[in-house]
Formats: sequence, C-alpha cells, structure tokens
Amino acid sequence: MKEILYDDLIKGMQLPDMTYALTDDVIDKYLEAIDDLNPLYLDEEFAKKTPFNGRIVPPISMAIYSTVSSVIKPLKQKTPPGLIHASQKFEFTGLVRPGDELLIKTIVEDKYEKKGRKYVVFKSEVFNKDGQKIGTSWLSPIWPK
Repeated sequence: MKEILYDDLIKGMQLPDMTYALTDDVIDKYLEAIDDLNPLYLDEEFAKKTPFNGRIVPPISMAIYSTVSSVIKPLKQKTPPGLIHASQKFEFTGLVRPGDELLIKTIVEDKYEKKGRKYVVFKSEVFNKDGQKIGTSWLSPIWPK
C-alpha cells in the first residue's frame, strides 16, 4: 500500500465517506477497554427511566473512528512512519444508540507549517441513521513527509 504524503493532501479535499455500525459487541469491547460501567451505556431498564429514554453509546466512542488511519483508510493508502498525533478536539451535539450506523464525512480543513513541521487538520462530521449530526472531530497530526 502506498504512503500518502503531505503534498497529496489538499485543503478542502473531501475524503470518501465511511460508515460504521455500533453493534453491542463493538460497544461492549469499547466499554471494557475504557473500564466504564455507567448504567446509561449498559442497562436498558435503568436507561429507560432517565431523560435519555433508553441506552445510549458513550459520546467519545466516536473517537474510535476518527483516527488518522481511519480517515485515510478509504483512500487505500497508509500514513507514513513518523506521524505524530498533535491534537484532537471533539464537539458532541446528539445521541447515539446501540445499533446505530454512523456516517462519517471528513475533509482536509487546513494545512500549515509551524516551526518547520507540517500539520494537517482533518474535520470529521458524524451523523446518525436519521441524518442528524451527532458530533464533530478535529484531528491534527504532524505529517513526517
């Protein structure tokens, strides 16, 4: 697989859309990995008695699908060695339920150089099955080549 280089990424470039299903198995493994036992995520009967009206998925689970390798994967290329994760920011605007399929739309929002380092900013908007935006991620790695 070919490496994607800094010069291959163009400001405003739309990356291919991705979809991911948040199955119970994916959610359970994620909750186990982060050791989160919140009954809102695990117990349907408990969650039905809350303002959420049923189980929800941890909002930060969107981070599973907004990594550099995830957003580059649909291009059928790989990141070059030496890439450094500089920063990531999230904005949560909606709920995700177990079983939802997420649609992730990513663009290269910005590219710049600072102190001799090459930065790329990926903006990923995440939508639920009803087309409602449930969150946005801004991911900024330092590109080695």
